[in-house]
Amino acid sequence: MRKLIANLKKMLTNNIGIKILAVIVAFIVWLAVVNINDPEKIVTVYNIPIEVTDTEVLTEQNMVYSAKAVYTVNITVSGKRSVVTNLTEDDFKATASLKDLSKVNSIPVNVEAKNITVSRNVTIVKQSVHTIEVGVEQITENDFEIEPEFHGSLAEGYVLGEYSLYTNKVTIDAPTSVLDRIDKVAAICDIENLNEDVEGKKCKIVLYDEAGKKISLKKNNITLSISKVRINVSILKEVVLNILPVTVDNIGTPAKDCEVTEVTMQQKNITVIGDAEILDGLTDLDISEQIDISKDESDVTKTVDVSKMLPQEVTITSGSIISIDVKIDKYISKSITIEKSDVAVNNVDDSVDATVLSKNISIEFYGKERDLNNLKSEDVSVSVDLSGVVAEGTQDMKATVGCPNNISPVNDVLVKISIKKR
Repeated sequence: MRKLIANLKKMLTNNIGIKILAVIVAFIVWLAVVNINDPEKIVTVYNIPIEVTDTEVLTEQNMVYSAKAVYTVNITVSGKRSVVTNLTEDDFKATASLKDLSKVNSIPVNVEAKNITVSRNVTIVKQSVHTIEVGVEQITENDFEIEPEFHGSLAEGYVLGEYSLYTNKVTIDAPTSVLDRIDKVAAICDIENLNEDVEGKKCKIVLYDEAGKKISLKKNNITLSISKVRINVSILKEVVLNILPVTVDNIGTPAKDCEVTEVTMQQKNITVIGDAEILDGLTDLDISEQIDISKDESDVTKTVDVSKMLPQEVTITSGSIISIDVKIDKYISKSITIEKSDVAVNNVDDSVDATVLSKNISIEFYGKERDLNNLKSEDVSVSVDLSGVVAEGTQDMKATVGCPNNISPVNDVLVKISIKKR
């Protein structure tokens, strides 16, 4: 055994320099082989998202930032091919800290590898973005009125009655520019197929701009004092009442020497809501007693508020004011003068001559004012019938007067006629 150990010792210590050189050469060869199989390589990694950090810096000052774009950065990295070949944007983190915000609202961008192995074996030699710009704005608050917004359709035969919100205001904290965009604050209430009252229903609050588009709370840094509001809604049965036509007989009498010739209602039915038992007892409304034309001498429009004719528990949803057009004709008298040359003498016997002695014949007519205003002498005819009259002398003969319809002479018209034998 001792001899074996001595031989090994002699083998290891003989030619020690050559053996050390061999080790060095072997190491160099190993390095060369490694470098030949895994050379240095430069690659570009695209679209690494930039995260804005340290937002509390602005929050503490009651301010908020807004990105002016979707920020990404591209980087060029150098490293061993085995390391860099499969690198993606997920291997790196790009950040922009609001602690480094400049006076012109720009922030430097820092890019680093997420994995320590990548970090040690890769060098970032270039990046496409070194700073980003952000908008910085003060957070302010304002109170807004809440309006209910009903979605869906009630069960058939039912309509919305009165409603009330537990609170009709919400306080909104948001950047000033966002507050200026808010046009309406609504509480969304689903009423699909409802047929009974709703109490304390929770309704989500949504914001709308002037164009009617919803405003995102998260994207616009909006904080609401309440996100939902409770609402009470009354659901009522709906019926339609047909109002009876108003006739001349029951509308009343106009002023002296006047007559109602036509009655027209501009609305012939109304829609009411209320308790089912009460509504079942309603069939129609006769409004003739509500119309007073006793002092009217010409066409007139009357209005009746039918809500006063209904039970207090019933509400009208279609408009409670009914308009009635009443056409009234006034009767007057008017005198028309007829010259004697315009008097026709008919059926004169061949044995006599007849002459009209009356110079101007004044005839008083009675009729509707609108008709008499248009009456002229040429619209009137006067004639005397001398059938069987042969005795000489002067006679007052009853004349026949022709005139337009609805107009008549007030008194008999007499024409003085002279009869002479031939």
